[in-house]
Order: sequence, then structure tokens, then C-alpha cells
Amino acid sequence: MFTKVIIGDDGHAGGRDAIALARVLAPDAELVLAGTYPYDSTASRFALLGYANALRDDTNDALGRARDAGEIPAARIAAIADTSPARGLHRLAAEEGADLVVIGSAHHGIPGRLLLGDVGRAVLHGSPCPVAVAPHGFAGGPPKTIGIAFNGAPEARAALQVGAALAGAWGARLVVRDVLEPSAMPAYGPYPVFETEEHIDAASATARLALNGAVAHVTLELGIDVEVDAEVVTGQPAELLDELSAQVDLMVCGSRGWGAVRRVALGSTSDRLIHHAS
Repeated sequence: MFTKVIIGDDGHAGGRDAIALARVLAPDAELVLAGTYPYDSTASRFALLGYANALRDDTNDALGRARDAGEIPAARIAAIADTSPARGLHRLAAEEGADLVVIGSAHHGIPGRLLLGDVGRAVLHGSPCPVAVAPHGFAGGPPKTIGIAFNGAPEARAALQVGAALAGAWGARLVVRDVLEPSAMPAYGPYPVFETEEHIDAASATARLALNGAVAHVTLELGIDVEVDAEVVTGQPAELLDELSAQVDLMVCGSRGWGAVRRVALGSTSDRLIHHAS
């Protein structure tokens, strides 16, 4: 499914976690193990080229050790000069035409959970392609259950497509949730609509039809036959999706629709989810 994957190595445990997740998600893809070093490569007569070369060589050596430890001998190494690690990974992903970037969680995170520092959040926000985040201490095999956040938006349909394709490849179970927020109910003209049980039931029925139709379309299009648990639930999206993450092995969530074209943009739900998911 993924043909070229950039793996961000930070020199900490997160890099090892990212390598482990990349091997699971894209076992047949071309892998590029990338690390950044803090240097402004803009041409200048004040440039300290000897210092830059030393940083580059140290980064290449560290990446080589990480490649050997991660047992990915075929992976290419890319040492990137940039004062912003996220910007360096974005630039490399765009230049390489990568279809996935994999990073680890912050090294001070709770084992088995996600926790992004400023670099991880910056990598996610503005990436030219999808980003996968490995939980701290990840060393697992293919997921048996995949959770998907769905709200009918094009980005959510893309997430459903990706999750379903992975489920088909692994024979995994799909758990799809469309979370309906009562506070998001529409108003008619100048008069507010009080969210009665009747209103909520009607909105849920409409959302359920859209969800079932989207799931049926994707599974038929991909030609896969997997177990699917698709439901519309009512509540706070971030909280309910966080709870769902504790019941699955992999969560797939779309980015915010108002992002730049072909760029990942985190909304409040995806931002909270990436910081609290199990």
C-alpha cells in the first residue's frame, strides 16, 4: 500500500519505535531513515563548513547504527541540515515523493501511549503526506483491530479508505465510529433548536445511513471481506475516540479540512487524540 516511507529518527527510543512501526505498516516499501542536524545550509560567506560536515558525519554515523539496530539494511540514510527538524522532514518527504512519514512519541512519554513534543506536533501539522506515530515502547506486530474516526468529510473518507485497505491486508477487524456532538445540531432561521431526543435520533439516523454507505462503498471498491463494527454514537468526539483507542491496535484519523492543499492540518479533535491515544 505504501511505496516510499520516511522514518524520522531522533536518536532516542522514539526512533526505534518508528522503525518498528514502519516495518509493520510498510514491509515492502522503500525506506528512508532520516535524521536532522541543526545547521542553516543557506549559502553564506560566514558558513562554517567544517562544523557542518562534522554534524552531518555524526548524524550519518548515528543513522547507520539505528539502521543496523532496527534490522532494515536496505534502508537509505538521509542526514538533513535544518534548524527545524519538522521542516527538514517535510522537505525530504516532498522531494522524495513519500506517501508516509513515521515518527515516534516523545522519549519521556508513558509506555504504551502517545505523547508528542513540539517537534512531533510540528511534523504532523503541515506534512505533505500522512504521518504515523508509534507509541512509546512499540514493538508489536500487525494490528488485529483498527479504529477509524469518521464524520463524513473527505478527509474522514480518506482515513476510512486507508484503514480498510490495511484491514484487508492483515485480515484485521474494523471499528468505525461517527461521533455526533449534540451541540453541533443545526438551527433554523433565527430560532435556536433545542436538542430533544427526537432531534438527536433523526440526526443519528441520517449519519448512520451515510456511515453504512461509506463503509459498503469502500469495502466493495477494495474487494475486501473483513469484520466491520460501524456505529454512530453521541458525545464529545475527542473523549469517545480516546476511549476507542484503548480498544484497538491502530487508530486512523483524518486531518482538518481547512488545511493547505495536500497538507496535513490538525484540528482540535485530532490534536487531542494524538496526545492521549493508547
